[in-house]
Amino acid sequence: MIVRTCAGPRFQERGVLPALALVAFLAVTISAMAQGQAGQFARECALKETTVITLIEDHGAAEDLPADRLGAAGLTMLRARLTCYEGRVAEALALYESILDLGPVASLRRQRP
Repeated sequence: MIVRTCAGPRFQERGVLPALALVAFLAVTISAMAQGQAGQFARECALKETTVITLIEDHGAAEDLPADRLGAAGLTMLRARLTCYEGRVAEALALYESILDLGPVASLRRQRP
C-alpha cells in the first residue's frame, strides 16, 4: 500500500529528524534507567555536548546540511553521551569532536521572528 501526502519531500525531512532524535534520546534514557545506575557525566563531556547541540541546531535552522547528516550527528552525540556515562571520557570527547567536523554554519536562510 502506497500512501501519498500533499507535503513535499522537504516537509517529510523536517519531520524525520526530530522524531529520530527523540526516539534515540528515549532509548538511551530508558537504557540508563534500566541499568539502575548512571555514571557521572564528566564536565568535559558536558562542555562539548553544549557546543555540539548548538552546532546541530544552528545547522538545522540554516538548512545548510542534509537532514540525514544532521540525524547522524545527533545519533553520534547520543553515543558520545552514553560513552561518557560509562566512564570512557577520552573516547566520548573524540566522538564529540567528530561532530564538530560538520563545520561552521554557512548562514541562516530564514530569520526567526
